[in-house]
Formats: sequence, C-alpha cells, structure tokens
Amino acid sequence: MKNQNELDKYLDELIDQAELDIDNVFGKRMKSFLAQLGDMFNKYSSKGELTYTDMTKYNRLQKELAFIAEQIHSDYAYLTEFIQNLMISQYIENYFQSAFMYEFEAQKKMGYGQVNKTVILAAVQNPIPELTLPKLMEYNRNDTIRKISTEITQGLLAGEGYSTISKRIEKAVGFSSVKARRVARTESHRAQVQGRIDSADQASKYVDMTKMWDATLDRNTRDWHQKLDGTVIGKDENFTTPKGGNGKAPGHMNNASDDINCRCTALYLVNGKKPSVRRARLDNGKTNIIPYTTYDEWKKERIK
Repeated sequence: MKNQNELDKYLDELIDQAELDIDNVFGKRMKSFLAQLGDMFNKYSSKGELTYTDMTKYNRLQKELAFIAEQIHSDYAYLTEFIQNLMISQYIENYFQSAFMYEFEAQKKMGYGQVNKTVILAAVQNPIPELTLPKLMEYNRNDTIRKISTEITQGLLAGEGYSTISKRIEKAVGFSSVKARRVARTESHRAQVQGRIDSADQASKYVDMTKMWDATLDRNTRDWHQKLDGTVIGKDENFTTPKGGNGKAPGHMNNASDDINCRCTALYLVNGKKPSVRRARLDNGKTNIIPYTTYDEWKKERIK
C-alpha cells in the first residue's frame, strides 16, 4: 500500500467479502429451514393443509422449534468467532501497515514490535459492556429465534400454506442477515480504526502526529460526516458532530447515529504531511534511511 487511503480501500474490501460470507451462512440456513418446513407439511398435513392443532399434538411444534433454535445457536456461535477474527485481522493489518508508512515518511525507526495478543483482544473490545460483540450477537440470536418461531406459529394459526409460511421465514432470516452484516461492518470498522489510532500513538513518541477526518464521499455518507471531511485536529483531540457524537475518530464517536455502518476513517499526518511509501533519494544522494522496499520486508525485519 502506498498510502493510508489505499490501505483503507483494501481493508474495506475485506469487510465487503466478510459480509458476503455472512449472507452465505444465512442463505444455507434458510434452505434448511424451508426443507424442514416441507417435511412438516409432508408428515403432518391432511389434504395439503397443516393446522396449528395438528402440530401441537405430541409436542410436534415444540420439537420442531427447538431444533430450529439449536441450529440458530450453532450459526451464531460460528458467526461470533468469524466476526471476532475479522476484527482482529483488521486491527493488526491497520496497525502495522500504518506503522510502516509512518516510519517511511519520517525516515526513522519508531520502536514498533510484536503486539501481545491480550493487548489486541482488549483493543478490539467495545468499551461499552452492552455493545460488546458477544452481547450484540446474543441479542440478535435470541431475536432471530423469536422471529422465526413467531412467524411459523402465526402462519399455522392463520391456516396458511407452505408457500406463505416459507415467505414469512425468508423475511425473518433476511432481516437477521442484515443485522449480522451491520454488526460485522460496524465492529470491524471500529477495530480497524483502533489499529491506526494505536499505531499513531506509538509514532507520536518520535514525531508530531495530527489527524484528519476522511469521509467516504458518496450518497450513502451522512451529510454531517461529509462536512467534517478534511478537518484536521490534534492527535489527542476529539471530533464532534451535530448529532451528539464526540470521539477520537470515526467509528469511535460514542453515538449510534454516527458509528453504525460508518465508513469514514482518520488519516494521520506525520509532521504535517500525509505519509506515503515511495523510493526517493536524499539530498546527499543516498537512499532512504528506512531501506525496506516493501511492507513485507519491513515487517520481517521489525516484527520478528
């Protein structure tokens, strides 16, 4: 990556792919739910009609819903770990790639080294207990179980056929997929930005670091975030928004109206300049003080 904007694009593409993977999980589960619904109609319906009374016999409905809940528990356990790993990778990539750029721009070593796993886990953890990843996923999991159970039960009570009840299930699963994607993007983006914040904190021990709000300028970006684009403040100062947000960087504004699905980021300036990786000659004709030509070479040497 030549600069922070290229790095952000790369990291956001990883989140985009993760969202597709999440959709795939829900897509497969929806197919299994529809197959289960089809089996219920085949086993227990009379002349193509499946009534609530038919399903309450021998606790049939209770058993079917319990099986659905078990599958949803399994999916959300996987998704929680999946998103957690995404957050960790976003943090690590931004921390070290940014460090490489800061050192290259300043042409001095800044004491970067391996980051302890415990430190990384603490860094990606949401500081608000109710908004930690496990809590968010637990809430969404329970909500998904409730929605699907309700849709099936109400469909049976209304005497609906397979086609109508299946549409109810598809709607509930689709809504749950959207919520899971939102959690993945919001939390991964927050971890991504935290990696750059922590990397800049280390660099500030050696050079002057300031930060600039960098908005994704398209129709999906909040108007007030677009207005913040290009705003430069001190490394330890906070950005503020008219919606009540106050925080050190995008995704860290401590306000849902600012943070959820935010795609803005913070660019750090090294001695007033945007860092970039380039081959250059110094005034005395010698090459860069930081001699590594690629990030991989730098990381191999510095992060042993």
